[in-house]
Amino acid sequence: MARGEGFRVLLHVLNGVMVVLALALASAAIWFFCQVYEFTSLRNSNHYLLDYKLYWPQAIPWIFLIVSVIVLCVTSCGFSGVKKSSRGLLTVYIICMSVVVLLLITAAVISLVFADNKSTDDFVKDTVWDVYFQAKTDNEVAASFGTIERKLHCCGADSPRDYKNWKAEFPMSCCDVYYHGFLDPTRPIIECEFTNKLANERYGCSTVAAQYARIAIKVMSAAAIFIAFIGLIAVAIAAGLYKALANKPPPMVVQYESESKKVLL
Repeated sequence: MARGEGFRVLLHVLNGVMVVLALALASAAIWFFCQVYEFTSLRNSNHYLLDYKLYWPQAIPWIFLIVSVIVLCVTSCGFSGVKKSSRGLLTVYIICMSVVVLLLITAAVISLVFADNKSTDDFVKDTVWDVYFQAKTDNEVAASFGTIERKLHCCGADSPRDYKNWKAEFPMSCCDVYYHGFLDPTRPIIECEFTNKLANERYGCSTVAAQYARIAIKVMSAAAIFIAFIGLIAVAIAAGLYKALANKPPPMVVQYESESKKVLL
């Protein structure tokens, strides 16, 4: 019985850790989707009407989000199986968790092979350039692109020199070094002219966004592999609890007083 209780506690702890990590992975996937959408929503949709190519930076957040939801569903089955001491639910949990481990590893491998490469860089570069050209004639797109430049501390599509051909000076989004945080909200905005060294040394938004995308893909892939590792341990613990329940002695039948007297006679 002590061994079975130990398995129950361990399985509860592992399932709790997996729930937390799955929620974190789902949140990261949603955040990544929002960051990608912030760029893609500004591009010229007419350029992509007949393009049916799969863009992995747009598909990756959906992959990790779906896998995270599946992990949450399977862990709920594990919680129920432990609470009810049900061998049937534990069997379902072991099978489903084994499948989930394979899905997590597959999602990580797909992300690292198909997304963490030049295809992501090309997608980001094409999208940023399209948005950059839209910003020349559309003030709303220009304002949104300026917000992206402030957020990523970048300037232009490939480099700050992109503005040299059609602007006399850098836009404020390239020159704004205001700290957008809570440590020093009274810090003033520092303006800069075209020759300002800070703006000239900033990277283009395509380079910065591609690097951030690569980092996010690596982090989510690493998280998926870590969850898969915990899932393997949970499968082993669940198998141990299943055996402990199978070897559990049958409950003692309490005899009534009349039956006890008959046995004595």
